[in-house]
Amino acid sequence: MSLRMQVLPILTGVIAKLRAMIDLKGMKISPLLASAFIIFSNVALAQEVGPLIIAKQGYFFVGGKYVEKAGEQVLAGHAYVEYQIPQNRTQAYPIVMIHGCCSAGSSWSGTPDGRDGWSQYFLSKGYVVYIVDQVGRGRAAYVDSVYGQNNPKAPKFVEREFIAYERYNLFPQAKLHTQWPGEGVVGDPYFDQFQAMMEPDFKDRTLREVFNRAAGVALLDRIGPAILMAHSQAGIYTWGIANDRPRHVKGMIMIEAAGSAFHEVALKGPPDWFKDEGLSKPWGFTRTPVDFDPALAPDQYPTIVQQEKADAPDLARCWRQAEPVRKLSKLVGIPIMLVHGEASFAMPTAHCGAAFLTQAGVANDFVKLAELGIRGNGHFMMLEKNNLDVAAVIADWLARKVK
Repeated sequence: MSLRMQVLPILTGVIAKLRAMIDLKGMKISPLLASAFIIFSNVALAQEVGPLIIAKQGYFFVGGKYVEKAGEQVLAGHAYVEYQIPQNRTQAYPIVMIHGCCSAGSSWSGTPDGRDGWSQYFLSKGYVVYIVDQVGRGRAAYVDSVYGQNNPKAPKFVEREFIAYERYNLFPQAKLHTQWPGEGVVGDPYFDQFQAMMEPDFKDRTLREVFNRAAGVALLDRIGPAILMAHSQAGIYTWGIANDRPRHVKGMIMIEAAGSAFHEVALKGPPDWFKDEGLSKPWGFTRTPVDFDPALAPDQYPTIVQQEKADAPDLARCWRQAEPVRKLSKLVGIPIMLVHGEASFAMPTAHCGAAFLTQAGVANDFVKLAELGIRGNGHFMMLEKNNLDVAAVIADWLARKVK
């Protein structure tokens, strides 16, 4: 356990006692002093990476084209990219951070309770950081006439599916979740900050993939070789981007972005836990074609088969290629890290993604954080209480694997 994680509970207790003493004695303090105390408390409890000196920062858009809609031109298919270059740049390759479902790039730049995010952490380690707002999210506006119906996420959905797993018990690992700051329910200030991040998403998942894959390729064409860091939903595009520009991809950090291959799996609670929802990603991780060796015909998918028995009672049965197996030749040789939290909804299928890659001839490091002593993480680990401990694991892997 890091020194920060040992000290944090002690400091929390001290501040709580000070607040209680003030309340019990009925002390009257000025509003200015009260505000200063709260600010000091929050700063003292925050996990910080220290001062950052930024040599240059800016933004640009990638991808997109003009299309005719109702007799007028509209620009669609573009993603927003923000970048920062630290003065003390020590790393050869930048990190491109691509957020997952329902949020925007802000999920990399801080936490709901005001601590530093992974953007600040990796800047402090000497990396140039590019943060993407997916097509139709954040500062890449949603173009209704092209993207079609959107799919907003209601607060109770977000509470159940993303944050408060332990309250709903929809999958075997849910009870292990301990790292979300605050109560994780509607009305809690940290949950409300997270809910404010939620944005309407494409209802058409294939169209979303087409646009974001093209935008990611355009980004690599502009900036050159880079490390791709994808969270969750963004994995679908990122596998396609790596397929299309393998020489530009120097490493892949897949944050719960390589789960079930071919079929989606629904989580429904005990006693059966898992429900197979059918084929949705015909090429393994993607809904759009990637290159296999031997090559597939234009109207052909890999032949697949499901495990007869799951690897463990708390895991779903995986779908894998039937023999003879085709290889994902474009991904061979790229350092790949698959990162998974022990209490995430992705854990029951995490092994399936690693197995699919291995079977397809793609070496990967399947990192289960609990095996490193980092316990209790859910799906949004970059926002949780121990987010910088997780980031340190990634930084160590990068130092060893990406040259």
